[in-house]
Amino acid sequence: MPASANAILLAASTIVPIASTISITPAAKQELRLAMGAILRGQGGEAQSALQSISPTELSSEDRYFRSCALSRLNPDNTMQMTSDILHENTFTHDILNLYRTYWRTSALNANSRPTAEKALTNGLANLLSRPLNNIAEAEPLIAARLTAYGLFSQEGRTGVLHDLMIWSRNTQKIEQVPLPEGSNATHVNYLDGFISRGWSSYLTCNYTGTGGWTTSDGLFVIVPSYDSLTDEKFRVNLLAHESQHYSDKKRFGDMPLWRLEYRAKLAEVAYATTTRNRVLDAFVANQSDDPGDPHSYANKKVLKILMTRLGLTSAASLYTVSVDRLHQTAINALRADSVALDTARRDSVPP
Repeated sequence: MPASANAILLAASTIVPIASTISITPAAKQELRLAMGAILRGQGGEAQSALQSISPTELSSEDRYFRSCALSRLNPDNTMQMTSDILHENTFTHDILNLYRTYWRTSALNANSRPTAEKALTNGLANLLSRPLNNIAEAEPLIAARLTAYGLFSQEGRTGVLHDLMIWSRNTQKIEQVPLPEGSNATHVNYLDGFISRGWSSYLTCNYTGTGGWTTSDGLFVIVPSYDSLTDEKFRVNLLAHESQHYSDKKRFGDMPLWRLEYRAKLAEVAYATTTRNRVLDAFVANQSDDPGDPHSYANKKVLKILMTRLGLTSAASLYTVSVDRLHQTAINALRADSVALDTARRDSVPP
């Protein structure tokens, strides 16, 4: 089975909205969301502080599990937990996941240590693959080939600020007609299941959130266990519409910065989110950045800003009180305005 190849960077992927939390106190719920947002930005120390500030007695049993699990996975004194949806079939898969998960934890706990952590991962991969390597990118096609030989699919690259590794065993393909704000798109969808690894964001948040899918020139890839249903709004909007917007934009506009791909796809989410509106906004509010090198977080901040500007609001909290229809139309108008700007820039760049 071939591993998925020629993928765009995983930064142009879907992050599943943070799972609903059922906490006894509003303050505890807010700290949980701050912790999950910090993890998605690769700020593990900030997440530790937020989680440690919460008393377990303030949480539901589900949220207590998340708090305990996330603190354990961020604890440098703990051995790495080799969890997966299916049994490991070979020592290579076990050993490579140990290398990546050690790198994920080290990099999340201290951003300044990331170059050292990347070097350690490179050296570990060189030993495991029995060949010299200058960087992680050189290892990725070799990793894919080895996993393919074991009958597994894989995806390498970056998700946000960290190098990622996803491994799965089943891939079902379909063509889905997906409505978008500027016209429908026939999307080639790969439904992925039987996961050994769902990547760093899912691992460090204990599957409370994480990558839900991504796009390549070959279509859309869906991480099936990230969704409770393949027919509800969470799936149709947060995944299918988001990723199909990427697919449509790449066909229509060609290359553009990853943060702009995310900005446009997140506007498409807002344009269709009804029952998931608050969850979508929660995810944007909890995970913002001024760094365009972190495309999801940067795009979240820009989406919130453009929506507030167009609606004449002064705070993101006010977005929750706007009628759903008005919020939908505002997002559609913002997306269309951005399309006009992209079309104009493309025409101006073409010599007469």
